[in-house]
Amino acid sequence: MASAQSLSDLAGSDKPLVLQKQGSVFVGGRTIKTEDAGWGNMEPVFGESFEAGNVLVDQMYVQFQVPVGATHTPIVFMHGGLLSSKQWETTPDGRMGWFEHFTRQGFPTYMAEQSGRARSGFNGSIFNQVSRGKVPPSKQPRVYLGTSDMAWKMFRFGPEEGEAYPGQQFPLEHVQELYKQIIPDMFETQVPSLLNELGSPTTNNPTVENVAELASKLDGAILVGHSQSAGFPTQAVLKEKGGIKGLIQLETGCFSNLTPQQVELLAKIPILFMVGDYLGQNPSASCDKEIEQIKAAGGDITFVSLPEAGLHGNTHMFMQDKNNIEVANLIIKWIDEHVESR
Repeated sequence: MASAQSLSDLAGSDKPLVLQKQGSVFVGGRTIKTEDAGWGNMEPVFGESFEAGNVLVDQMYVQFQVPVGATHTPIVFMHGGLLSSKQWETTPDGRMGWFEHFTRQGFPTYMAEQSGRARSGFNGSIFNQVSRGKVPPSKQPRVYLGTSDMAWKMFRFGPEEGEAYPGQQFPLEHVQELYKQIIPDMFETQVPSLLNELGSPTTNNPTVENVAELASKLDGAILVGHSQSAGFPTQAVLKEKGGIKGLIQLETGCFSNLTPQQVELLAKIPILFMVGDYLGQNPSASCDKEIEQIKAAGGDITFVSLPEAGLHGNTHMFMQDKNNIEVANLIIKWIDEHVESR
């Protein structure tokens, strides 16, 4: 079923992409002192030891492009677990991704790489400390690896690896290209527990702090989270740094344990929850309580199940599905009606 991607698979637009600017920046970060930088074996080469010193960690890499004559509020995309910002770029079968599409639709578009993943930084001292016996192995953070079986099932391509759901939209003939995007997840170098993070509206996750800072510096931004990062937009609002104009949470990031004060803060910002197909009879179940609370507080909150909106067969990775542009345009329509009209 799988085949490799080649340059000939890339289907570029026949219209030029005209930018005012593009680039990248790091947001946040902190300086720590370490005694375990890992260079002890290189002292004969360097002529001195660089084992101890200051290291900057937890910084967040952000790539951006701003179109000429931007017409929309800046939008910030955050990737999911085991992934990087690549998930928003060219699809596994070579079609236009959301990074380009949203830019073409007039959005200054930003991709934030989770701290501890891909091009962002993390504190690696702990691994050297364990290898040297300074810290017991039980204290070493867990590193999550994504298997193909896990990706196939959790991303809802089908019930078993190699068996696809009828009518599903992911380009499975290029699934190996998605597997190349799955990288070690260093989430627990940032926070003590992935499981606890998924259920808590408050967090010390540096990515959330960094993305809240980014929205503030942009003087207004729509935050988009997906899967592992789906709750990050809500958590960023609760940092109370300002600048967040809309929340878009994909698959799904809802919280059932919000305090009245947190509900009041969230009710001031338009919120969109969106999920794909193959989620059973009640796809909104995990969001029902939060939706009820936000609406009772006078908030603007929308839940979209793509099959109920007329788009069928979408997987967990609907930003890469064959109808990814149709899904993106549904989101843009919501932004036009709920964020830009405010």
